[in-house]
Amino acid sequence: MKLKINRPLQLGALLLAGLLLFSSCAAPKNETKQAESRTDKVPTTNNKANDLNLPALKFYQLVSLDMPRAEVEALLGSAGEVKPDGQVAYRDPDSGYGVLINYSEEQLVFAKRLVPTSPASELIALNPFPVTDKQAYRMAVGMPFYEVKGVMGSDGIEISLSQPQADTTKPITGRAWFNPDGSYAIVYLNLPKGQVVGSEFVAN
Repeated sequence: MKLKINRPLQLGALLLAGLLLFSSCAAPKNETKQAESRTDKVPTTNNKANDLNLPALKFYQLVSLDMPRAEVEALLGSAGEVKPDGQVAYRDPDSGYGVLINYSEEQLVFAKRLVPTSPASELIALNPFPVTDKQAYRMAVGMPFYEVKGVMGSDGIEISLSQPQADTTKPITGRAWFNPDGSYAIVYLNLPKGQVVGSEFVAN
């Protein structure tokens, strides 16, 4: 006996199969786009989108890359202390926090790094979970920022920002997670993508 197939039902089945095939092909592209967009969200003082505004970080956050030295010293109200390696340290007398600056030959800010107090209670309070050296060294080169946050448990805090170094072509930011014992993890990411270029753990 020959089985008869209802033509509208047959067309409906073909349409459903086509939609399923299309959605299965399109999903990876959408997921890729979402993953790419998530890597761009690294807040920095360089693009004025830093995620914190603590009074203790005032000196660090006032300084921008490429800022002339004269402008830096006018803003900070100090000539700073020149270190043996040529870097210049500025300390906020009110908070005890400061900023360490590398100037270029043109006396423009090439790199800056936060100089915290010890213990840095304001920074420790921002970290909901203690971090370990194992977490710091799980950071594979190229890992996106959203995966870093998943491993570390939070966004961390920017403690350094630099123009491209000799072996790189992109600016580099360093984000840190501080522990109550004074140790901390740092992850370095390129900008604007926010991909890991290195990491370290600093013991107390």
